[in-house]
Amino acid sequence: MLNKKTVLFICASILFAVNSMLAQNKAQIGADVLIHNFGTIGELDGLASHIFTIKNTGDVPLVITRITASCGCTQPEWSKEPIAPGKTGQIKVTYNPKGRPGPFYKTISIYSNGKKGSFSLGIKGNVTPKEAQPIFTYPYAIGDLKLETKQVFYNTIRPEETLGHKIHVINEGKTSLNIQIGKIANYLNVTATPTKLSPGEVGEISVLLDAKQIKQKGRLTGNIPITVRSIGQKKGTESDLYIAANVIDDFSKLSSTEKAKAPVAQLSGTLLDFGKLPNKNSIIPLVGGRVSGTIEVTNSGKSPLVIYSATCDDDKVAVSGGKKEIKPGMTTTIKVTVRPKEIKTKLEALINIVCNDPNGPVRLVKVTAEK
Repeated sequence: MLNKKTVLFICASILFAVNSMLAQNKAQIGADVLIHNFGTIGELDGLASHIFTIKNTGDVPLVITRITASCGCTQPEWSKEPIAPGKTGQIKVTYNPKGRPGPFYKTISIYSNGKKGSFSLGIKGNVTPKEAQPIFTYPYAIGDLKLETKQVFYNTIRPEETLGHKIHVINEGKTSLNIQIGKIANYLNVTATPTKLSPGEVGEISVLLDAKQIKQKGRLTGNIPITVRSIGQKKGTESDLYIAANVIDDFSKLSSTEKAKAPVAQLSGTLLDFGKLPNKNSIIPLVGGRVSGTIEVTNSGKSPLVIYSATCDDDKVAVSGGKKEIKPGMTTTIKVTVRPKEIKTKLEALINIVCNDPNGPVRLVKVTAEK
């Protein structure tokens, strides 16, 4: 007959054996990596995905019951089939960077029979923000076509250069519009994209200026005729875009010696203020209904100064006189005239003087007057 101690020992041994068997017959979850680093991704690059490899290191099939993410921006996908002992499965984790610039760290919790509670994976990285999109306003109009501007100004352009500019437009009408470009100068290439705009659609007018086709230096101005016609209508609305540029010499190939011997343009001032303009009742006499002022240009360099042009885009300001070539040490006088009766409000305009001074090929003089 077994004594009490022997019985207790036998029971304990049986219980230990059963627990050992149960411990062996268990699923175990593991992963190739616990955290994946996406590095730097762009906000507009689209969805970023990584596939984690999951392994069952246990003795019974691993069953994943559910997977949750710490953010709605992170989406996990996995196979619902059990993973046999010693085999692997995959969990795809996708992150959406749109609207989420900056560093991120997200966790994915895996619930299964392979671990009490949850098994965690992580993703991290840094999202570079998208470029700020410009906000366009459309204060100008040709019929129902609204434009951000009707003027294209190129500051300077050299003889071998080609420069481009885009004007953003929108159809604010209720019918589709056709945009037609009229006859233009040979140095211009102008296209509308698209040529047909649906209501509310945004497009652009591209203006390309090819200086190789321009035969002279100085201030260049011109017009681009535009016709906007509603679909189904014969008559359209016509208007012009205005273009201006200063065509200058190419000074890039000048040597230091040539630059030292170059002409230097010195102006008597950069502001010509007529002040309060006289009228027919003023005690200040008007000469031919005009008021005039002068700008003096002196060549303080060592070679002849050539003035290619001295003009004002505002037709209320007339620019005349002055020599085209000024020898070193000499001065020329440019006359500026305004007609008070043509000025209805305050006058503010710019005179462009284009010359062959490599250190300042375009000189600006502001003209002001009060009505």
